Amino acid sequence: MPSGDRHQKKDVEAALKRAEEAGLKVTRKQNGHTWGLVVCCPCNEFHRVNCTPRSTGDEAKKIDNFTRNHGHHA
Repeated sequence: MPSGDRHQKKDVEAALKRAEEAGLKVTRKQNGHTWGLVVCCPCNEFHRVNCTPRSTGDEAKKIDNFTRNHGHHA
């Protein structure tokens, strides 16, 4: 991920890095409250990442759960 595409919240950014390391694609497509997507290409499923989540810890857990469920493709 290019440096300008980093999420502003440390917990969320760390979860996005773990998702990338597991073989998932992280793309920034800011649209409204959406910061970007974590995409599992083989499954064609995605998780929307919020720009300003109410709880950064909860958002990071959601990304980690998605990664855990789709990391088997790595």
